[in-house]
Amino acid sequence: MNPGAESGGSYAVDVLATLASGLGVDSLESGRKALEVVRVRSPEMITLSELTGEDLVSTSAGFIEMFLASLRSDLELPWGDFEQRSRDYGRLRAAQGLPLESLIDVLAVYRRATIELISRPIQGKPHYDEIIALAQGRLEDVTERLTAALARGYLEYIDEEHRARESEMYGLAAIVTAMGRSLDLAETAEVALVESLAALRLSTGAVWLRERSSHKVAHTVGLDNDQVDEFGRQVGPHAKASASAAGGRSESQVDRISTRDWNALRAQLRVKGRTVGMMTVATVQDRLFSTSDMLFMAAVADQVAIAIDRARQFANEARTDHLTGLANRREFERVMEREVALAERHKRRLSLMMIDVDNLKRINDRMGHSAGDGALRLVAQQLQRVVRASDVGARVGGDEFAVAMPETDLERARDVAMRLRRAVEHGALSMRSPEHVEVSVGIAALGPGQDWQTVYQAADADLYQDKRRRKTVRRWQQEDKPAVRIFGRAGGRRRVSGA
Repeated sequence: MNPGAESGGSYAVDVLATLASGLGVDSLESGRKALEVVRVRSPEMITLSELTGEDLVSTSAGFIEMFLASLRSDLELPWGDFEQRSRDYGRLRAAQGLPLESLIDVLAVYRRATIELISRPIQGKPHYDEIIALAQGRLEDVTERLTAALARGYLEYIDEEHRARESEMYGLAAIVTAMGRSLDLAETAEVALVESLAALRLSTGAVWLRERSSHKVAHTVGLDNDQVDEFGRQVGPHAKASASAAGGRSESQVDRISTRDWNALRAQLRVKGRTVGMMTVATVQDRLFSTSDMLFMAAVADQVAIAIDRARQFANEARTDHLTGLANRREFERVMEREVALAERHKRRLSLMMIDVDNLKRINDRMGHSAGDGALRLVAQQLQRVVRASDVGARVGGDEFAVAMPETDLERARDVAMRLRRAVEHGALSMRSPEHVEVSVGIAALGPGQDWQTVYQAADADLYQDKRRRKTVRRWQQEDKPAVRIFGRAGGRRRVSGA
């Protein structure tokens, strides 16, 4: 063996270790220098890091630190730590959508940047070529190991994402199936949350239904009762979004929200241009939501919105009279049971008004059933005009209507009845109806210990009395009309009564 060569090799090893040790003291400065090289050779990395808020100087410093450590002969390298950091970096860049080839190129950039850092202090010095050759050999080895770890992390993420997309498809299929078989709002909200959380690998969620200008919680998962309000404030319907994105072709919009406690996706539940609710799924862990996560959420939101709209329509049809738009009899009975219970509990007044269209049969016989339907709609429209928003009107029979009137005494109920008669009369005149529409009205008030059926029977009895009085008055009016003399062509005359 050549003693000079051995001596020179030992010298190169020592110089390389000293240079690496000195440069490693200020790894951030080394990272900044390496970043300038990255900026020139891989500008897409810089753009992506600016969008995601990543500190690329620290990332660069971390890789330079690993490369410099591999040049030191006085250290036992923590390969497990180096490889784990590279795997995590590969996963992160895969989640951000950067091509694997670009990451491999960036590692090559860091390797070259490290060679440049080593070469500057010894440029033109003895053993320069030997030192650089030694550094390049070691850096090629470490680059190969780090590249393998980075690629492993990248591919692990891609594989997990493929499985996640498959899980999302199964979840979406389960949601669509459940939405198709259920018309129950609570079940719809529960299935949507459970399946979405499972597909996105999240822990917590809530669905709110829009009611006029507010949102009401329909269902939650992973929250105690005392946590629901705070969850809603942080990531619910009125929380400020971190970023928004339309859901591709979906009508529903999905927002990303990050707070001190939650990383969340929130979807507006929209159908036919209307917002019918909100749905939020979240986790307390660090989570970077991908575009595919948001697209899945938007697809789920569209299905849930359609299901909610259909369930509400079904519920509305089940409660509503199709001809007049008022409540039907079953819904009216539910309302009366509730109002009687509230009146007893809070010592409130409650009155009930019954309305009957007196001459509906005559209208049907003379003008047809379409005219009779028009008379019923007229009464319903005028009824809605004269009662309060808190009163509940219903069609409870063919030509019978009823109104539950909370916080109303008999005197005020009679005043409403008078206004209803005038409104029906004026409405018929404005429609130029050839047949006069007449209504009878009965009123009763809830007494102590009574149930709603008792009040209903009392109002119905009063209605019957009013109908008898009105018939009597009409008969008197016919009898009191003066006779009219009509002269014939031959000069004769005949007597005709006023009717």
